[in-house]
Amino acid sequence: MRYLTVGRRESQRRDLFLAAGLCLAALFLSSLGLQAQLAITLGLRSTVLAPFLAAHRMFERSADLAERVELLGAERDSLAVRELQNADLAEENRQLRVIAGLPERVLEGFAVGEVVAGAPESGGSHSFLFRVGPDVDLRLPAGVSTPRGLVGVLRSARGRTGLGEFWTHPDFRVAVRAAEIPATGIVRPIVTGPGETLMLLEGVPDQTEVPDGSLLLTSGIGGVHPSGIPVGTVLEERESRSGWSRSYLVQPAVGPGQVRVGLVWLPASPESTVPVPTPGPAPEGE
Repeated sequence: MRYLTVGRRESQRRDLFLAAGLCLAALFLSSLGLQAQLAITLGLRSTVLAPFLAAHRMFERSADLAERVELLGAERDSLAVRELQNADLAEENRQLRVIAGLPERVLEGFAVGEVVAGAPESGGSHSFLFRVGPDVDLRLPAGVSTPRGLVGVLRSARGRTGLGEFWTHPDFRVAVRAAEIPATGIVRPIVTGPGETLMLLEGVPDQTEVPDGSLLLTSGIGGVHPSGIPVGTVLEERESRSGWSRSYLVQPAVGPGQVRVGLVWLPASPESTVPVPTPGPAPEGE
């Protein structure tokens, strides 16, 4: 029985020699020392492979930029929806303050910045760099968040760059309240497994039960985070201590490795607040 050959005999002989040469080159390279192998690798990367590596880096940057644009679009849409929902409440609050004779409320704001994380997903770092634009007056410590939830705390700043800590930092604490029921407590990080960090809600009074799935928001106590920032969702009751308080395991609203752009809170300065008028002395004869 005759076997059909693919291509001419000269091409087959050339391919055979080429394969044998590559095998010999591989054996030769594997017999070299580590320093020699590194030198050959660096030489190839800087000469023959340089265009391919440059193209690979360009494609990686393009994919990263596309992902960031998509994330920014989602956050913009979320902020637009929240702005529409809060417009009626803001107008109602203004009218009630006028009726009650209260001074106009000094609005607080946020500044947008870039979050440059260390390696939060591997547990190697709990810190991040936060880069803000010019003319941003930071009052440290300052809370950092996204429209989806709490990110961490900005501890120090120099120029336009600050150093912060994610909520995964062992010393992180934040006062929270439940969105639907009158329950308050303190949230801290808790390591539940290798490379896995969740949150633990502590200090809930024993007579108060927080149902699974309850949303936790910042209470605003402490002046670091404003009130109403999502922190996480209750998963289950963890344990009871001393018979007077409850603790709950909490799923964080935001994972540190997912954050690229954040919002730093800019509370109103004490000098900009308007004092509440106090009644003067009653006229004589009354």
